[in-house]
Amino acid sequence: MFSHTSKMVREYQAEVKANGISDRYDSSRTWRSKTKHSARHKSFMKKVRNKRRHRQERIQRRTEEYEDEKVLLPSEIDPKLEQRVLYALLNPTLEIPTQGTKLLEMSGTDFENLPNLLQKLYGQDLICLQSDGYTITSINLESISRLIEMKNLSLRQSNIPRFKTDPEEIEYLLNAPSVRDKETKRVGSEIQELLTAKSYQEQLIKQKFQSAGGSQLREFCPQKTREDCRRVSRSGRACPRLHFRRIIQSHTDESLGDCSFLNTCFHMESCKFVHYEIDQTQETESRKGGIKPRPSLQSLGSKLVPPQWLNCDLRNFDTSVLGKFAVVMADPPWDIHMELPYGTMSDDEMRQLDIPSLQDDGFIFLWVTGRAMELGRECLTLWGYERIDELVWVKTNQLQRLIRTGRTGHWINHGKEHCLVGAKGNLQGVNRGIDTDVIVAEVRATSRKPDEIYGVIERLSPGTRKIELFGRQHNCQPNWLTLGNQLEGDNLHDPELRERFYSRYPEKLHAYPAVT
Repeated sequence: MFSHTSKMVREYQAEVKANGISDRYDSSRTWRSKTKHSARHKSFMKKVRNKRRHRQERIQRRTEEYEDEKVLLPSEIDPKLEQRVLYALLNPTLEIPTQGTKLLEMSGTDFENLPNLLQKLYGQDLICLQSDGYTITSINLESISRLIEMKNLSLRQSNIPRFKTDPEEIEYLLNAPSVRDKETKRVGSEIQELLTAKSYQEQLIKQKFQSAGGSQLREFCPQKTREDCRRVSRSGRACPRLHFRRIIQSHTDESLGDCSFLNTCFHMESCKFVHYEIDQTQETESRKGGIKPRPSLQSLGSKLVPPQWLNCDLRNFDTSVLGKFAVVMADPPWDIHMELPYGTMSDDEMRQLDIPSLQDDGFIFLWVTGRAMELGRECLTLWGYERIDELVWVKTNQLQRLIRTGRTGHWINHGKEHCLVGAKGNLQGVNRGIDTDVIVAEVRATSRKPDEIYGVIERLSPGTRKIELFGRQHNCQPNWLTLGNQLEGDNLHDPELRERFYSRYPEKLHAYPAVT
């Protein structure tokens, strides 16, 4: 020790001399500090060695205990023995605390196997044991019952029932709804069925608008022509659906394919692309017995007012002489900044139309274009309507395909049009929920809307007065009064309407001959 300390002092003095330090007082003070530091370091290392030794002893002791437990708790225990002991523990006559010998009497277990089993149950927190390893001080009845339900206790040589613990069956039992869940679901289903069930009145309304004699519609064949249909048919015969026939003229070049505009082509007499028409041959109809003729309106007992129309300029026409209507439909000539085959109206002229005088209670159907969609909503508000819905007309071509090329749309080709639906006043006697808000129909002449819209409106408000604004001759329908500047004269059948109209416009009494 003294030699080691002297060596430390000599090393320090050499360091001081090398650094040019000659203070004797400082040198002795530093030597004492280093001596104390060395003593503290030795004490610390001694404590570390003692802790390491204690830790190694604990690890060794724990390893020995673990080996003893492995000996006491073998990995395999007879399931029959375990089942008997579990049922003995659940026996209500068992008094706690109890000795292991009591379980021997109740379960018929061998004394050699009992200690191992008790240690296993103790390790699973099913029982509590005293230090002797045989005295049971408490029993976890709930855990033991759950273990019996989940454990595979296949006892083929005993009278105890066998418990099935197939994983799929256990998963099914865990996910199976309880009695309460089933009852709640049943009540919910009954309520939903009652809410969605149609009333007797709704069923009568639905039957009222069904086609007499069944549907008279015929589907189009996806193969287009009858020849293509025969080619893909196994029987070699065409199907009973509608087919098209190719129109091949002297200037037609079949290698160019179908015309993009088909039957709406403006230059069909010189267009080199292929066009189509409905195949009128009766091959399939003779085989099916033909289409049954549709009953006339008179045979159905319907009372419809013949079509009525007036040729007028709606910008300065006095609509108050026409009376009130339940439904107003308008297809205005919106100014869409495109070249059109008819005149258009400015936005201000549309806002100033005297639409409110036509209706106190009812609906309005306003066709709008892409640019005029917001303007149409503004006009509905100005005219006193609340927009309640919107119809969409999805356009198809002659071959019943969606239109991919057209003459409308500044950026994207338009394949649909919108019809805003507004309402005002007290709406009574209308049929809700009969039709959908989508119409899929073929494009025909420029600005001509699908005829399906008239059926939708008639089913919504049957037997009421209806008026169409900005109509043309093909728009004239029974029960409708059509107004527009492209109509052929005037045609009025309602005596009261004729009297009011010609009293207001006597000059028109002889301007057009009355159509009867």
